[in-house]
Amino acid sequence: MIKIVILIKKKPGMSREDFIKHYETSHAPWGKKNLGHLWTKYVRNYPKGLMEYQPEANSYDDSYDAITEIWLKDEAAMAEMERIINIPENNKWVLADEEKFQDRLKTRLLIVEEVDNGTR
Repeated sequence: MIKIVILIKKKPGMSREDFIKHYETSHAPWGKKNLGHLWTKYVRNYPKGLMEYQPEANSYDDSYDAITEIWLKDEAAMAEMERIINIPENNKWVLADEEKFQDRLKTRLLIVEEVDNGTR
């Protein structure tokens, strides 16, 4: 299993509501339509702030406006996702759409190792 975490910052001056609306009505549907067959799970998280018990809560700076998680079955699924995204017309659409709602220079895409301690 492969997990990708994407940290996204909204465009300067864009409201949280407009950012979420665009992500949920444009970017996410495109991803589900064109890449969803490769994903085992796809989640978008929208931070609201830090929990009060954290001492650093007073310095919370809203670093990221969305944290996206994508799970893929294997390396082959990840390679196919990259191939689809890099088809010229797809890549053009994705980049143009990201420009509408993301501060692309601050986006971070991480491949992570997920550890589940079975605490459910």
